[in-house]
Amino acid sequence: MIKNVVFDVGGVLLDWNPLSILEKMFDKERAEILKQNMMDTPYWAELDRGALEIEDAVKIFSKDIPHLENDIEFALTNFIDYLPPIQENVEVLKHLSGKGFRLFVLSNFQKEAFDTAVEKFEFFKLFDGMVVSARINMIKPDKEIYDYILNEYQLKGNETVFFDDTIKNIHAASAAGIIGVHTPSYKELHDYYIHNLK
Repeated sequence: MIKNVVFDVGGVLLDWNPLSILEKMFDKERAEILKQNMMDTPYWAELDRGALEIEDAVKIFSKDIPHLENDIEFALTNFIDYLPPIQENVEVLKHLSGKGFRLFVLSNFQKEAFDTAVEKFEFFKLFDGMVVSARINMIKPDKEIYDYILNEYQLKGNETVFFDDTIKNIHAASAAGIIGVHTPSYKELHDYYIHNLK
């Protein structure tokens, strides 16, 4: 019996599409350059892991494009303002809250950006606990972060379902004994809710 529901944030509750986000800030050509030099590098994951400070990331990302340093800093410190909620999934979250499920976040996210998101979006108040990569220096799909959420909140894997838009994160959750559901669009999450949780 499912008692606990765990949500990823980017791609599940907030619409994480790096190029689309950057195109809202800059022209198309500049957005593509910034994506290649920021999100497409291994250093982006280090920001999520909490192993890299924003000021250091700005220097690294601007090494090959120094003329865009100010744009890089702007993007890093303001991208939350360009992430709309995935309203269909937020509605499911609200329904689950009203039905007595324990609700959790398990997300790869930069600390400052996540803190801003929590202030901005009311739905974060519905969660019983939040595990954010940069806060604990662990990152999906590493096994330790799944063990962490189970231990931290005393969850049983077979009573816990996890929604994530990235398939490797789902495989890792399943390996840790959690019921993983791949949700690349709102339809998969909604269907699982209707058939298994409603």
